[in-house]
Amino acid sequence: MIIVFAIDSYNDANGGTIATKRLVEELKKRGHEIRIVAAIHENPDDPNFYKIPGFVLPGAEESQENMTFLFGKNDQKVFKKAMEGADIVQVQFPFLMAKGVVKAAKKMNIPVVGAFHVQPQNIMAAMGKTSKLLERFLWFSFKYFLFNRVDTIVSPSKFASELLVSEGVKGHHNYISNGIPVEYVPANYERPDWFGNKLVLINIGRHADEKRQKLLIEGVKRSKYKEDIQLILAGRGERTKVLKEAGKALPVKPYIEYISFEDKLRFLNTADMYVHGSIVELESLSTSEALGCGLPCLISDSKYSAASQFALDDRFLFKSDDADDLAKKIDHWYEHRDELRSEEMKAKVLAEAEYYRFDRSVNEYEAFVKEIVNPTQPLKEYILATKRI
Repeated sequence: MIIVFAIDSYNDANGGTIATKRLVEELKKRGHEIRIVAAIHENPDDPNFYKIPGFVLPGAEESQENMTFLFGKNDQKVFKKAMEGADIVQVQFPFLMAKGVVKAAKKMNIPVVGAFHVQPQNIMAAMGKTSKLLERFLWFSFKYFLFNRVDTIVSPSKFASELLVSEGVKGHHNYISNGIPVEYVPANYERPDWFGNKLVLINIGRHADEKRQKLLIEGVKRSKYKEDIQLILAGRGERTKVLKEAGKALPVKPYIEYISFEDKLRFLNTADMYVHGSIVELESLSTSEALGCGLPCLISDSKYSAASQFALDDRFLFKSDDADDLAKKIDHWYEHRDELRSEEMKAKVLAEAEYYRFDRSVNEYEAFVKEIVNPTQPLKEYILATKRI
C-alpha cells in the first residue's frame, strides 16, 4: 500500500514523532511505500519527503528549539502531489496543517484517519502555562483542525481513546499501542561498578516540567534510605540545569546526563526499578521500553496519563505530584529489594510486556489500515471484533 503520513516534524522531537518514525521504518520493511509530509525531516534527501513551510508557536520558542520541532503550514499543492495514487492518509497531530491535509484527501477521495499523539497539557507545558481556559481552547482547536473532520481516529492506548470520547469527539475510535521496539528485551549486561549494591532508580526522557523529574529527586530526598539510592535521570532538555542544581541536595550524586543507546539498554537491564512521574502521557514510550527489558516500573497515577497501565499492581503506583507518597513507595521497595530483583518479578514484567511488543502492534496497524482501505465489514463491527472501543 501507499500510505501518507502528515506530521509537522519528522524527527526525534518527542514521543509522538519517535513512534511515527519507528512505525514508518517497519512498514517500509514490510513492502509498503511511505510518504512523509512535514516541515522538518531528519533526512531531507528522502525521495518520498514532501516539504511544507513551518512556524514556531509564540511563547514556546525555547521549547520548540530544544526539541527541534516546527508546526507545519498548509500547502495544497504539496498535499496533492504527496497524495497522488495513495491508498490512505494519516494525520499525526491536530495542528494547523491537519485541516488542509484532510480537505485535500477528501477532495481526492482518499480515506483519511486522524491520530491522537498530543494532549493540551503537552502544549501548555511547552508554553509554561497552566489554565483551564487555555486547556478548553486547545481542545476546541484540536477538534476544529482534525478530530471533528475525520471519521476514524487511532490512539496509542485505551486511555487516549476514552479521553477523546469524554471530550465529545465522535466517530470510530481505535487504539493500537505504539509498541515496544524490538531492541528492548532482556540481555546479560554486567551491572556497572558504580551502581554498587545501591537501589538504582532510573528515568529516561526529555528533561521537561511535565515529566516531573524534579519530583523524583524530591521523592528520593524524602526517602529514609536516600544515602543508599542511586538516581539516574538520563536525557536532556530545557530543565537539565535545574535538575542538576536540585540534585545537589541528595547525599548520592544523581546521574543526570544524556546517554548513548548502548548505555540505555545497559541501564535498563541492570537498574532495580524504573520511576516515572510524568503527569501527561497518552501511552509512555520510555516506560514501555523499561517493561520490555523486564524492569519493574513505579508510576504516577496522574489522571492525564496512560502510563499507569504498565504498573503490575498498586505497589507500583504513587500519587501524582506527591513526593511523600513517592518516598513511601521507594522505601517499600528498598525494604523488599530481594522481591524486586527476583526472577519471579522479572517474569511478571515480561509477561505484561508481551501485550505491547512492536511486531504485534504493527500487525494490528496493518490490519486496521487494510480494513479502512478495503472494508470487509462495517468499521464499527470490525473495531468491536478486535476488542477496541
